[in-house]
Amino acid sequence: IFCNFAKNIPAMKRYFLILFAVVMAAAAAVAQEPVRWRMNVKMTSETEGIVTLRAIIDEGWHMYSTNIPEGGPRPTQISFEGSKGVKFTDKLKVGTAPTEVDDPMFEMKLSWWAANVTFTRKFKLTDPDGAKINAAVSFMACNDMNCMPPKNVNLSYEFNK
Repeated sequence: IFCNFAKNIPAMKRYFLILFAVVMAAAAAVAQEPVRWRMNVKMTSETEGIVTLRAIIDEGWHMYSTNIPEGGPRPTQISFEGSKGVKFTDKLKVGTAPTEVDDPMFEMKLSWWAANVTFTRKFKLTDPDGAKINAAVSFMACNDMNCMPPKNVNLSYEFNK
């Protein structure tokens, strides 16, 4: 059917139709990033600091918390393995408690964040030359209609030598 339809469209219009379809597909792919991550490092003294990870969550979407029951969606997980020249001096802290809801999609009680959320962790520099903080984030985001596949994001910060 499409081939017969395409034969009846002049060549120039056909090219514009194809170009329009490609542009719309690219725009849809960009729009499918409902959670974006940022990392900031703030030194509180010459040897101590705080690393902050911020999840920027689009309106209408939510990201699952760090504590999810078995059989549910992928929980948010943050690992600082692979960091060099730093020692973390406390556990990861969450800026806002997640909301607990009865999730109809997974048919269980779950907790999530439906707005931007920050995660912080204190550290101490142990070897400033070549020090680097690596953060590996694993998470899953959904809206009222569907879920994105679980995603992994890697963030890093290199200290000045």
